[in-house]
Formats: sequence, C-alpha cells, structure tokens
Amino acid sequence: MATQNKITSGLLFRLIAGIFIPILLAFAFLGCVLFLNIDLGGFQFLSIRGIWSKSMSELGAASLKESTASLNKLGEQIIQQKAEDVAREIEISLGSMKKRPPMETLRHDGFLKQIAVQKVGVTGYTAVHDARAINHFHSNPKLVGSDLHDLSGKLPQFWKLLEKGLGGATGGYYNWRDPDGSIRPKYMYIAPVKGADLFVAATTYIDEFSKPAQVITAKMGQMQKTYAAQYNRRFGLILIILAVVLLILLAVIYLYSFSVVRPIRHLSEVADKISMGDLKATVDVKTTGEIAVLAQSIERMQASVRAAIERLQKRR
Repeated sequence: MATQNKITSGLLFRLIAGIFIPILLAFAFLGCVLFLNIDLGGFQFLSIRGIWSKSMSELGAASLKESTASLNKLGEQIIQQKAEDVAREIEISLGSMKKRPPMETLRHDGFLKQIAVQKVGVTGYTAVHDARAINHFHSNPKLVGSDLHDLSGKLPQFWKLLEKGLGGATGGYYNWRDPDGSIRPKYMYIAPVKGADLFVAATTYIDEFSKPAQVITAKMGQMQKTYAAQYNRRFGLILIILAVVLLILLAVIYLYSFSVVRPIRHLSEVADKISMGDLKATVDVKTTGEIAVLAQSIERMQASVRAAIERLQKRR
C-alpha cells in the first residue's frame, strides 16, 4: 500500500510539475521582458520598463541640448545686435559734432559715455576701445585708459578674440572665472564704429539666455519623476496580478492533477486488495476516457479471478 501511495504521489508531482513549470517559465520570461535590465558592456538588454526610462532620459537630454543651443544662438544674435546698435549710436553722435575733440576729452562726455556703456543681458555690458587696444569707455572707471594688451597673459582667450576684432567685426566665446572659482563661458561680439578708429565690444554670460531651457528641463525632470512613480505603481500592480494569477493557476493545476491521480490511486488500492484475496473490493470510479477503461478492465479481472476461484472450489 505504501508503495502504491508513493507511486501515485510521484505521478501527482510529475503532473503538477509538467504543467506548472512551463507556465512558470512563461511567466518568468514575461517578467524579464517587463522588468529585467542586463548590461554586459557589448551586450545590453532592456526591459519595457528600462526602455521607457531610457527614452524619457534621452528625451530630456535632447530637449535640453536643443533648447539650450537655440537660446544660445538667440543670445549671440542679441549680443551682436547690441554691439552694432551701440556702434551706430556712437557713429551718429560723433558725426553730429562739428569738430571732434581728442579721445581724452571724449572720455568725460557724459552723453557719449551713456551711449558707449550699455547693459547686455543680465550682467553684461558694452565697452569701447580703439585700434591700439586702449580702453576708452568701460563700466569699471578704473579700466578706462588701460591697455588691453596687458590682459593677453591673464586672459588669453579674451585677448585672442579682442585682437581678432581689431581687424573687423567678429564674435566668439571665452571662459571667465567668477570670484567663487567657477568658470562660465561668455560670448563677445566686436563691432567697428564707422568713421572712427573705435570698436564696440558687447559681452555677457551666454547661459543667461539659456536659463529658461534649464528651468523647462527641470520641470520636465520633475514630470518624469512623477510619471515614473505612477509607472512603477502600475508595474507593481501588474506584478501583484501576475503573482495572484500564478497562485490561482497552481491551485487549478493541483486540483486538475489530483482529479486525474485520485481514480488511479483508487484503482491501485483495489488491485492491491484483489491481490491480497479481497475479491469483493468495489471499483468506484466515476469518470470517462482511459481511466474508465482501466476500471472496467480491473472489474473484469476481479470477476475472472472470482470465477476461477469458484471453479477450483467446486472441483474439490
């Protein structure tokens, strides 16, 4: 009896395993597709969740890059326009003078100074120097009259751009170190003043124009975090549903397997009783198919053994 129970228990396990393991593997594959990210250097596998997260990150980076480039370009045009406008205003102002005084005198002309030094962006300004790189108008009075050649060693990028501007209109970038030690790029455009040996340089931090893009990107990042949280909750719900479905499937598979094994176990017990001489054991199997055929065969075997025993008894 113990042997029979062991056999039927093994059959039950094999039935459950044979049905459940493929389903479990299918669910595992689905879980990998949904959640698992693998990065082995040359080989990379991204889940649906990973693809979404990467796409959002790339979208944010691309948006920041494109918007920053566009706003920087706009900033360059604004700085250039400011330099050209100031150069034109100085040209008109000097042209209105019957006799142009020397630059040492013009430096103290309040009206001309107001024209020459104007605000650019948030912190920038315009300044005026001549072809010898002598500064004549500047927002810092201490720099008025200074020789800009002295900056060639301290600010090589600035001087290279300024030197190029002595030959005509030009624009470009140079790095500027702030008092806190941070380095930020500035854009400068140099426009010549027609009819005078003067040049207007307009400069400011270029990131003053791209700050709106950074604000928008920060908002996009916040939105991405909010959507990611909602996305994760949805995926968590999907994971719970998959786990519940898996448990229900396991229960259904067990009940189905048990319904298959139970009549086989019963027939095994009946056959065991018959082998022990109990010819009155009842074959109680209410099913169809191959198991029903097996039950009928055992009943015929039982009847045949009973008839054979009765014949032997009559011969005695």
